[in-house]
Amino acid sequence: MSETVTESYIGSAIVYIDGRDCGNVSGVKLAIEQETKSLPNYRGGGGNADEVTLIKAVKLSGTFYDFNNDNLALAMRGKIDVLTAAAVPDEDITAVLDGLAPTVHMIDTSVDPVVKNTAGDSTYVLDEDYVVSAAGIRALSGGAITAGQALKLSYTSQAGNALQALTESGKTVSVVVDGINDSTGKPWTLKFYKWKPTPTSGLDLIGTDYGSFDIEGAVLADSSIVATGKSKFFVRSAA
Repeated sequence: MSETVTESYIGSAIVYIDGRDCGNVSGVKLAIEQETKSLPNYRGGGGNADEVTLIKAVKLSGTFYDFNNDNLALAMRGKIDVLTAAAVPDEDITAVLDGLAPTVHMIDTSVDPVVKNTAGDSTYVLDEDYVVSAAGIRALSGGAITAGQALKLSYTSQAGNALQALTESGKTVSVVVDGINDSTGKPWTLKFYKWKPTPTSGLDLIGTDYGSFDIEGAVLADSSIVATGKSKFFVRSAA
């Protein structure tokens, strides 16, 4: 008598895209869309004389919790620019009382900015005449700056990176899911050779819960794989 092998499954994994660890990812799902073509039985008695099921599309999706620009670039078909810290002298801004006067670059708020009038003979006081944030300065209504006043702002730009959204036509990447079956402790892997993600349908930017965003894309056939019996789409290995 053959023995029935039961293996329950609870999955957890690290997702790598082109070798990059994507951080905390859940809800990784594989969907295979099928199309069935049937040849009706015209000889009487009903039913079909033949039937074939074709693979129409293979989809891979996941929910991402790490809001780094590398992940967001995938979600929004973006390009990442590297930002270096630099002194920005005498940028022209227009004061908005109790509102934001935005700057060209993100401000490094650890370095106090210098705000002057256009003549350069009056320097305004931080936290009395204005407050500063990464996005710009906000003139205070109780200070010496007037509404609509032209100002000169000198500051240090913040180092980091900038995501230029929706500038790329779409990128094809490899995906490796390095997993463990928490029910048994056994390892498993999934390797997708070519994945082409589409822009996310939504991105929650402000809220009281941890944010997340979904990315879905097509798993494409890898034409370089020609060996008989080898998948052009993906392979799952398990202990």
